[in-house]
Amino acid sequence: MATVGQLLERGWTLTLLRRSRSGRWQEPMPRVVVPHRGPVDAPTRLVAMALWAGRKSILTGAVALAELGLQPRQTRMTTFVVPDGSRAKQYGLVQVVRSSRTPDLAIRRGPVGVARAARAVADAAVYERHAAPDLEHLTISVLQRGLATAEELERELWQRPRARVGPVWKGLGAFVQGAWSRPEGVLREVVEGAGGFPPLITNCRLETLDGGRGAQPARVVGLPDGYFEDAGVAIQVHSRQYHQGHDDRGSDRWAETVEKDGAFVEQGVTVVAVTPWTLYRAPGRFVKRLRTVVERQLASPGPSVRVVRLDEKNRRAEMP
Repeated sequence: MATVGQLLERGWTLTLLRRSRSGRWQEPMPRVVVPHRGPVDAPTRLVAMALWAGRKSILTGAVALAELGLQPRQTRMTTFVVPDGSRAKQYGLVQVVRSSRTPDLAIRRGPVGVARAARAVADAAVYERHAAPDLEHLTISVLQRGLATAEELERELWQRPRARVGPVWKGLGAFVQGAWSRPEGVLREVVEGAGGFPPLITNCRLETLDGGRGAQPARVVGLPDGYFEDAGVAIQVHSRQYHQGHDDRGSDRWAETVEKDGAFVEQGVTVVAVTPWTLYRAPGRFVKRLRTVVERQLASPGPSVRVVRLDEKNRRAEMP
C-alpha cells in the first residue's frame, strides 16, 4: 500500500500509475492505492486512512480508544490530528483536524500513530458526535484501566472548551468519587439526589473482622458498588454489559457476579441489587425500595465486617 506521491518519488511514471489504477489496483482513500481488487479489511483501511491524512498525522478520538483496547459504542468517525501548519480536510467519515499541541503517542503501528487515551477521549468529545452517557462511560473506562491518570485527564480537559467536554468532566468526577462504571456513577447521582440517606461509600472493600490472637485472620468479603456503613446495606449494580463473557478459567462472569452477593449475606450485610435500566429509567422506584431497606436496617445490629476505603491505585488493583 502506498500513496500516489510515494510512488512518484520512487520513479513510477504517470502513465504506469494510470494503467495500474484503472486495472488491478483500488483506492480505499483518495490517492492511496492497494495493489489488488479484493476486499480491504479494517486494519488495512485504517493504514490507508493514515497515509491519506499525512505523515505527521496521529490517530485520536473513539477509533484511537478502540486501538487501545476499549470498546466505544460507535466509531463511525475516524479522526486524525495534524500540526497547525498542515491542511485540515475531510473525506466521508474520515477527518483531519489541526492542533497547536502535538499529541503524545501511546503506540505506533506502522504509519498509524495512536494518541494517548486522555487526549483521545477529549478529542472524541470535541470533534466527534457521541452521546453524553457514552463519553462518561469511555472516560471511566480509560481511568479504571490505567490508560490515563485522573491528573493527566484533568490537565487535558482544562485546555478544552468546558461546554464541549462536559460529559468527560462528569465521568472524571464519578471516577474520583469511586465509580468504576457509568451505572455506578449514576447510582451515586440517584442516591445523593434523593437525599435523606446515610453517607454512601462507593467501591470500598469489606473484610471480616479479625478475631485477635489465635483466631482466623480477616478475609475479603467483597467489593460492593455502594455501601451504607451506618446501615450495613450494600448496593450491587448488576449489568451484563460490564460483567459479560468468561474469565481465564472459563467461568461465566455474570453468574459469578450474582453469586458473590451471597458472600455479603453470610456476614450479615443486606444486599440491594439494581440494574442499569432501573437507574436510568425508573430511579424513583429504586429509591423507594432502597429507602425502605436502609431505614429498617438502621434499627438492626450491624454486620460483622470492616470497611476498607480504596484509593485510585488500589481500586484498579482490586478489579476482577
